[in-house]
Amino acid sequence: MNCLVCGNSHLKTVDTIVSEFVSDRIKKLPSPKTKLCFCEKCTFAFYDYRFTDEESQLLYADYRGTEYQSLRQKYEYWYSAKVNEALNNDKTALAEQQRVIQKVIKENIQHEIKVALDYGGNEGRTFVDEIGTEEKYVFDISGVPTVPGVKNISDPAELKNHTYDFIMCNMLFEHLPDPVRTLDELKEIGTDSTFYYIEVPSENPFVKENKFSISKNIRLLLNPLYNKWKLIRYYFKQRRMPFMPMKEHVNFFTIQSMKTFVENNGFKVVDIQENLENTILGEQTVLSVLFQKKQAN
Repeated sequence: MNCLVCGNSHLKTVDTIVSEFVSDRIKKLPSPKTKLCFCEKCTFAFYDYRFTDEESQLLYADYRGTEYQSLRQKYEYWYSAKVNEALNNDKTALAEQQRVIQKVIKENIQHEIKVALDYGGNEGRTFVDEIGTEEKYVFDISGVPTVPGVKNISDPAELKNHTYDFIMCNMLFEHLPDPVRTLDELKEIGTDSTFYYIEVPSENPFVKENKFSISKNIRLLLNPLYNKWKLIRYYFKQRRMPFMPMKEHVNFFTIQSMKTFVENNGFKVVDIQENLENTILGEQTVLSVLFQKKQAN
């Protein structure tokens, strides 16, 4: 197995499993075993098992719907209907995401962003006033109605019918089985003057605090959305499991690996930064990168 970002074949690996929830949701996995891989050259981390398109469709069908929530709570005791509802209507997280996008734009883009695309943006709620002053588009195949002022594109072929000043993709690349393929697709629909923006969680388990650490879970206990006893029960269950069972996030980026990722695929980084965002479930650190196509010499 080579690194998906830089191609390095010398990887640090940890034996683990596909989580019980994901296994049950997909039902057709050849084996529950997988490896969590870490590239010491570019610092990218990923699981060696990659979901097929069919498996991804099964995993994300009716995402955060009633069936999804019920099955997930069966294995992750803390994931109650109350938590699920809060995530589906997290105005705090949305406002924070918009704040960071505005910050990056203000610091780096001086001209008007007239036509913009949110790739995988559901209803299109992430748009801020500075993005898409003339046209706002969302590419999303889920069929979810868009908010007023945002036009939906569901056919990939239609993406090339517009000239975009700005293409953003938020909280998607951590889920993708083939992130390079999606980055290539974004490259095809932009121009030399298009600005691209990607946001992902900054949660690489080899260079960040383990999300199942004691200190992390003590902070979670203070959140009134959680049932404390179910959270404690889940914590001790996780302590008995292999390190970092594979869930929905299958790629873990750092500043270094994200920079390598975009530059190795024909882009130049304009700005890359980490920012702290508040959510209804607590704080999270996000990685934001602004980039453009490399100009031919």
